[in-house]
Amino acid sequence: MNIKKHLKISCLFILFLAGMSNAFAQNTQFYVSPSGTNSNDGSKEKPWKTLEFAKKQARFFDGNVNINLFDGTYTLNKTLELNYQDSNVTYKAVDGDKPIISGGVKVKNWRKGKNGIWHAKVPRGIKGRHLYVNGNRAVRARTANADGWERIANRPDPCGSVSCRDDENTPNGFKIPKDFPKLSNIEDVEMVNIMRWKMYRGKLQKIEDGIAYVNQKYWDLAKIGPFAILNNDNHKAVNWLENAIEFLDEDGEWYLDKKSRTLYYKPMKGEELNKAEVVISNVEKIIDADGLENVAFEGITFAYANWNQPSTPLGYVSIQSGAVLADPDYQSIEDAFEGLVDIPGNVHFKNSRNIVMKGNTFQHLGGTALNFDTNNQNVNIFSNAFNDISGSAIAIGNLQDHHIVPEKISREIIIDNNSIENVGVEYWDVCAIKCSYVKDAAIVNNSINGSSAGGITLGWGWGRYDVDNFDFWKDGSDKAYNHDTVAGGVLVAHNKITNVTTKLGDTAAIYNLGASPGTKWYANYIENVAHPEARFCSAYSHGIYIDNGSRGIEIQDNVVIGSSHEPYLANGSHDYNVRGEAYYYKSDAGEYPKWIEEKAGVKSEIKDLRHREEIEKLLPESLPVDAKFHAVEKGIAIGKKITAVGSTANSRASFTTDGKTETYWRGEGKEGELILDLGKTSDVYYVNSAFGYIQPKTKEEVYFRHGYEFEYFTSTDGENWTTYGEGKKVSTLAINQQYGEDQKPVEARYVKLKVYSSGEHQLGVLRFKVVDQQPVYGGRKFGPQ
Repeated sequence: MNIKKHLKISCLFILFLAGMSNAFAQNTQFYVSPSGTNSNDGSKEKPWKTLEFAKKQARFFDGNVNINLFDGTYTLNKTLELNYQDSNVTYKAVDGDKPIISGGVKVKNWRKGKNGIWHAKVPRGIKGRHLYVNGNRAVRARTANADGWERIANRPDPCGSVSCRDDENTPNGFKIPKDFPKLSNIEDVEMVNIMRWKMYRGKLQKIEDGIAYVNQKYWDLAKIGPFAILNNDNHKAVNWLENAIEFLDEDGEWYLDKKSRTLYYKPMKGEELNKAEVVISNVEKIIDADGLENVAFEGITFAYANWNQPSTPLGYVSIQSGAVLADPDYQSIEDAFEGLVDIPGNVHFKNSRNIVMKGNTFQHLGGTALNFDTNNQNVNIFSNAFNDISGSAIAIGNLQDHHIVPEKISREIIIDNNSIENVGVEYWDVCAIKCSYVKDAAIVNNSINGSSAGGITLGWGWGRYDVDNFDFWKDGSDKAYNHDTVAGGVLVAHNKITNVTTKLGDTAAIYNLGASPGTKWYANYIENVAHPEARFCSAYSHGIYIDNGSRGIEIQDNVVIGSSHEPYLANGSHDYNVRGEAYYYKSDAGEYPKWIEEKAGVKSEIKDLRHREEIEKLLPESLPVDAKFHAVEKGIAIGKKITAVGSTANSRASFTTDGKTETYWRGEGKEGELILDLGKTSDVYYVNSAFGYIQPKTKEEVYFRHGYEFEYFTSTDGENWTTYGEGKKVSTLAINQQYGEDQKPVEARYVKLKVYSSGEHQLGVLRFKVVDQQPVYGGRKFGPQ
């Protein structure tokens, strides 16, 4: 695609958005104030009281509506949900006012107790994970570390790049030290585990005979590899415990006893609780928008929201950058990829068009601050401030949108001139700005200062969803796609990124996974990529890190000063181009063009929304626009015709593994078979199938994990068949793979997948792939090509 032509089209939308405020000024005006009443008429003199009421009234008016917010705090007891009926509206602060939309509850009537610990009652149903005193986040009562704790489960063999889950021999217990205190509310206590670049949080279930048992659902998730909870040495299994009254021994710590609805807090020196503003988080999503068009939020503070999943039996198990495992029924990491979800946004959008977030403040939030999930287009996130965020500041895209239909791609997203500080406060593995499967985004002139892990992270999948997933054959993770993902065309330019990777490593100030054709990293200024602080984590941190499967990326004129490890690292990547000079310094700075630093970060002179064509002018003429790589197809079955026995007319199996959703196979009844003619006798190294079907409207892949009874066969003549692999088997995985013994090839011209029964599901095969090359790790020369 000609990106310049595409960007010119998109700029028309941005110009429309930029004029929304002026258009609204000439249309219907309403006003809201915390001191108003909903029986008023919504005028400036007689404002309404609640946003929910204002939202509903705006639905009765055609054209554009401006909802003006006066100063004060708008406390929500439930999420403000917006849908297509709420389009063509701007929510805007009255000039000079600073309205706050709060998902928290104020706590009053404190009483002093023993040991300098004060207590107060909270309303029924409060589940807050976060407490703020005079605008400062308090610390949930915790131990200093977990010295003396030891995991009783041994590490299975093998255990590394493949899953090390072994349910029969990996019990969910930990030996506790003899001096560990007796706990009054064991089920409240949370264990924190750090492994390399990951951070897990799981609930205790019980303590018996000196053994602490964690919740089984959390344990099943935490065992899914690679590099999961069983990979650490037994005595390096736990980092600390938190959320017990028995741990409350330091100033600034707190604990909520949910049974008695009692909140405990030990004040910092000089704090007077009955004069302080104390807020506990409550509502999870302040705004949840689905299907909006032509909507803007300007000058509003979003604060004090919760995210409660880590307090449930599932806990928090993130494989990287806030990608959360949430279904313990998965058996392996490759299967679990199909069920990954992101930390939700406290302000959350999906299926929306023409959205502006301008001049807002996001602070004291318990999830991802701002999340534009699946299918959002023409979005401008401009001149906002983010501070004190448990997760990421901004997340764009959806982890399951790798091959979504073009009209559903999240695209034309501009993240411009935003200030981001102190992210990953609670979930240390996240980054400040995250874009997974996104097309044609621009991340420009942002200032990022203070992140537990990375700065800007792009892409997903380690190359597994790409055409040539060369880096992951050995561990059997071949997803069997043969056309490109939707990711690409992302401009990362003139950002200032400082003081990142302060807690966890194996990441970078700017990081990428997977193919991203047409992406450009230009003139970013990076300083102090720190050595991580956490025990048991990977220490490797980099300025620029092009990780597994990266390709199609242009890199030019970036500065890295003070990286704890290699300022630039390419790992399992190819077909990208480092152009011009590379100003990378591990410690002291050398000579570099000062204009790079001067142009980087938030600029006060950038006062208005910028459209894509204007941003495109930031690129030097020498930087190519079009992608510079081609996808390499692997596997003898690609594009080969296939014979389906028992298929229906409208769900055919035309070709094996072409990545096209229309060529999946759905059979009649409960049994059927696919027969593939390879055209000649060849060496077959492995066969890969996935069971399920394609949603007709959304084209979403739906996997069937259980109940399929199936078998693979090979033949040289198409008449005499030999069982291949492990023989007849009942499926337990979404991605079912069979291999020849010890990876030895089998000579065959024909390969057959026979399904004896599809169990409770309809008969369907999403992918059927045959590969004639021995699985290898790597196989290409790494580094600039």
